[in-house]
Amino acid sequence: MKRSTDNLTKLMLLATMLLAAMAGCEGPMGSIKGKGSPQVLPAREDSAGYLDRLSDQNTVSENDAMRGILLLLDGKDEAKSFEDRREALAERGVVSGKWTFQEDRPITRGKFAYMIYQAIKLPGGVILTVGGPNQRYCLRELTYCQFMAQGFILAPVTGMEYVGVLTRADTYRRTGKLPEEVALEEE
Repeated sequence: MKRSTDNLTKLMLLATMLLAAMAGCEGPMGSIKGKGSPQVLPAREDSAGYLDRLSDQNTVSENDAMRGILLLLDGKDEAKSFEDRREALAERGVVSGKWTFQEDRPITRGKFAYMIYQAIKLPGGVILTVGGPNQRYCLRELTYCQFMAQGFILAPVTGMEYVGVLTRADTYRRTGKLPEEVALEEE
C-alpha cells in the first residue's frame, strides 16, 4: 500500500509541475478587465498629470510603469516609444533582458518591485546580496522596508499603489531614508 501511495504522490507532483510549466511564469495577465492604462500615452504629459491619471486606474500598464521609472530616475521621459523605454531601462539594469514585455499588459507586483529595487539601489538583505535580485525577493524586500504592501507576485499593480510606491521611492532617492524613518520624523 505504501508503494502505491508513493507512486501516486510522485504522479501528482509531476502533474503539478507539468501544469505550472505549461502555464508559464508570466501568468494570465491579459484577461484582467477594468479601467487600465491607455495603449498610447498622452503626449507632453507632466508629472502631476501623469500621477493623477494613474491614481484613478485599476491597473498600470508596463508602458506606464516604465515611464514612471524614467521620471523617477531622470525627472523626464524622452523616449519616443515603448521599445525605447524598455531599452533605456535595460541599459541601466532596471529591467531584466530575460523578461517579455507587452506595452498594454498590466505590470505585475514582482516586475514593479524589481524595477523599483534596481532604480533606487536599495541595499538588500542576505538573499538579494548573495543570489542577486529577482522579482520574488525584491517584492519581499520592498514589503519589509514598507515601500509596498504584501501581495501575490503575479498580481497586477493598481494605480493608487503604483503612485504610493513611486512617491516613497522618490523620497528615498532624495533623502536616503526608508518610509518608516520618514514617518518617525514627521511625528
